[in-house]
Amino acid sequence: MKKIILSAFILISFFAFPLFSHASYIIHLKGGGQFITSKYWEEDGQITFFVRGGTMGIEKDTVKVIEKSKIHADDYQTNQSKQIIPKVTPALEKTIKEETVPHANVTTVPEANAKEEKVDLKAYREKMDKLKADINKTLTRMRKATASKDQIAMDGAIEENRRISAEMWKLTDELKAKNKGKLPDDWWEGVGREESATP
Repeated sequence: MKKIILSAFILISFFAFPLFSHASYIIHLKGGGQFITSKYWEEDGQITFFVRGGTMGIEKDTVKVIEKSKIHADDYQTNQSKQIIPKVTPALEKTIKEETVPHANVTTVPEANAKEEKVDLKAYREKMDKLKADINKTLTRMRKATASKDQIAMDGAIEENRRISAEMWKLTDELKAKNKGKLPDDWWEGVGREESATP
């Protein structure tokens, strides 16, 4: 009888030991981010792990290394400061809606009774070139804000980027309406090339 009780106690202690351990793991990502978790496992080409409120999975090839840590995952998650959530201004919200809603109110083919007016492509190109330069500068600002982890600068750059993007689409729709639905071949060329941003 004593052997059975002793064996049961050893067996229960063996299985209960992981419940009392404080070992955690830091999952380092190739992109520079990291997750701290109490347990992880591999499942269908993904690393799955516990997070506050459930489980999460990420592609295995995005993981740089997983290391054992003495940081307790639960303490780390509750002690971290809350991330600042950027506020959306009404003007920015309107710009976002304009970008996501198809431009249904713009007619691309002129009406039969409308006068044929000559389109000044040079003026449209100059406006678009200025907008391209401005949006490329905001991309540089966004990259620098990301590198320095400056959320306020990032929010400002994103808001300006959306405003310029909305202007670009408005100009594009206007030109298409006046030019029988056609744009110059190089209309979008040069967008996405970072340029030096003025502080």
